[in-house]
Amino acid sequence: MKAVVNYILDNRYGLSVFFLAAIFLLPFLGMFPLIDPDEPVYGQTAREMLAAGDWLSPRIYGNFWYDKPPLFYWLEMISYSLFGISDYTSRLPSAIMGLATIGTVYIQCRAIFNKHIAFRAAVVLLTSLGFIYIGKAAVTDMTLVFTLTFTMLAFYRKQYYTAYAGCGLALLAKGPVGYAFPAIIMLLYIIFTRRWTLLKEMKIPRGILLAFLIGLPWYIAMYAVHGAAFTDAFIGYHNFTRFAAPEHPGQNSIFFFVPIVLGAMMPWTGALFQAMYRIIRGNGPYHDGLLFCLIWAVFIFVFFSFSKTQLVTYIAPLFPPLSIILGWYTYALKRIGRLPRIWLASSYIGGLILLACNAIPLNENALFFSTPILWASLLLTAALVLPAICMQLKNWRAALICTVLSMFAFMTVAFAGVLPQAQEYISGKTIAADYVSLETGNTTVYIEKFLCPALAFYGNITGTAWEINEAPDFKKIRTIPQKAYFIMQRSTYNKLLQTQPDLNYWQIVRTTPGQLILVNTKEPL
Repeated sequence: MKAVVNYILDNRYGLSVFFLAAIFLLPFLGMFPLIDPDEPVYGQTAREMLAAGDWLSPRIYGNFWYDKPPLFYWLEMISYSLFGISDYTSRLPSAIMGLATIGTVYIQCRAIFNKHIAFRAAVVLLTSLGFIYIGKAAVTDMTLVFTLTFTMLAFYRKQYYTAYAGCGLALLAKGPVGYAFPAIIMLLYIIFTRRWTLLKEMKIPRGILLAFLIGLPWYIAMYAVHGAAFTDAFIGYHNFTRFAAPEHPGQNSIFFFVPIVLGAMMPWTGALFQAMYRIIRGNGPYHDGLLFCLIWAVFIFVFFSFSKTQLVTYIAPLFPPLSIILGWYTYALKRIGRLPRIWLASSYIGGLILLACNAIPLNENALFFSTPILWASLLLTAALVLPAICMQLKNWRAALICTVLSMFAFMTVAFAGVLPQAQEYISGKTIAADYVSLETGNTTVYIEKFLCPALAFYGNITGTAWEINEAPDFKKIRTIPQKAYFIMQRSTYNKLLQTQPDLNYWQIVRTTPGQLILVNTKEPL
């Protein structure tokens, strides 16, 4: 018994990190349906691969799909095989990867810095808004976050073969960035620190071979089976074309990720710029490791800021290095007992801004979101203001505890309360069930592309996909003898009414707050 007690005392920081990570990431994964359109895309792809017994070729709607490498699909397939197909098991791989990321940050930072900084870095990461979100989402991003974090921290600790193995896994998680990002970040670090001898120490030829042995076999097998169709789609379009040309024209900006990072790092945002400034101006005992993290984070931010295709989750790989920086900064403030006035001021101002969000006027169709906005603003304000008050009282432990409790409360309300109530706004699960109850077997269905993944995942429904800018001829389709259904978002329907008056001849037969089903009829409504 004494040995057990001593073990717990000696490892209390690590055990606390594991416990907190588990209660943050594992609950509530199945409380609401997969959110359109991304989550059901990955779920349906893994489902079809498992049904076909094909662990090589991603596929969706019965067609091969070359969008992403297979690592996340494999994890989902394993999850489905062990626990069945559900919303929970679709998201479980991301939660597991989140746990692995937290563990990697703590273990490696304990060796690079000390256990106190490691603990704070892990807590900062775990309680950051962006990390909580991707850790509970059935998307590939957390898998990439883990593999890159694993790789970069291993490189810094000169665990080179481990790092190269991580590169191979990152290649299977997201593609060429799995090689390119670590290589560029390490090169920038060597240039800034002038540690040219690292180039000789890094075992580059053997390391590249190891990375290729792990990461390349899948690509070789895919090319052998699918040929140019795979390389043109995966390498040509999804990696180079999407970086050079916008997938969604008009939605990209060099400043796109500025508010994303500020929001994703809440409630720690107020300390971010001061912490980075201290690293740039400082030269303390941990400066080299912190500089490495700063280069790592800045590179990812700059790279995606110049990408022509920009999605919110792209920036996720910089969460770990920023959290390490913030973990060190909070530790340094506690050690010197200095009040971070800029951080305190920004916390109070941020809280007021969040509360002011409740004054934003909402249109009639959006009034549902007033309650979620109220709860989110109150809990995030608490996560900002309560720690600030504790810091003013110089009670640093209480500040950390208040942050953890406030973000846990926010996470609980968001994932167990708000999102389940909003499911008919954010998911096509209900409309899929509605269509299954209507379908007679001799019908044609036209599905807005945005809703196709959910209808396939929840109803095994496939049809003709279309987008609002390439909408079908409603007048022509209305005249066909057999029944024809259209499934679309309510917002799309309202927009099309302005340009296609023939929609007035279509009957709405099923409706949810977010979607509707129309059927052709010959009488005007």
